[in-house]
Amino acid sequence: MPHATTQIACHDCDLLQRLPPLKPGQSARCLRCNALLYSRKRTSLEFSLALAATGIILFAIANLFPFLSLNAHGQIQDSTLISGALAMFDSDRPMLAALVLLTAFVFPLLDLLGTLYILLNVRIGRTSRALLPLFRFLRSIKPWGMLEVFLLAVLVAVVKLGDLATVIPGVALYSFCLLILTMAALASSLDAHLIWNRLSAP
Repeated sequence: MPHATTQIACHDCDLLQRLPPLKPGQSARCLRCNALLYSRKRTSLEFSLALAATGIILFAIANLFPFLSLNAHGQIQDSTLISGALAMFDSDRPMLAALVLLTAFVFPLLDLLGTLYILLNVRIGRTSRALLPLFRFLRSIKPWGMLEVFLLAVLVAVVKLGDLATVIPGVALYSFCLLILTMAALASSLDAHLIWNRLSAP
């Protein structure tokens, strides 16, 4: 629970003020402009923990099984998320391949694994200040996880290839779509303020 000495700056008027202890479901508003400062979510920790675990499972399925299959004149070629990046390396596009690999694989995986690790430690009450740099790092790389952009690029490619070959969606594509929804729900349910306070507690 946030301590009474916790300070927070209003996102609208920048007034620095003390945040009182809040119970799940309660909210605090700015003393000057009445903007919402913080809303303590109900069962945020348990729900976020379940979403992080689900996201890791979906991430594994999305990378272990075929993403798309192309049927051209009877020849079927399967592709995965990693094979797309490797194909760009083979096509002498290392910078683009590295960008795809980082934004569609490395950063989302680090986000999920790191978030699950932190939530597990907070849930069992084993917190330390050593976890603060990890949580800060995860918050900084979150904008670089561009799964939605990658999915949009895939859909555009599917439309363009529709006249040349039959595109067969694989189980990984459905898992990838569910992964995007799961990570969006995780970002919405995660009570970052609560995590900061739990990790920084003496």
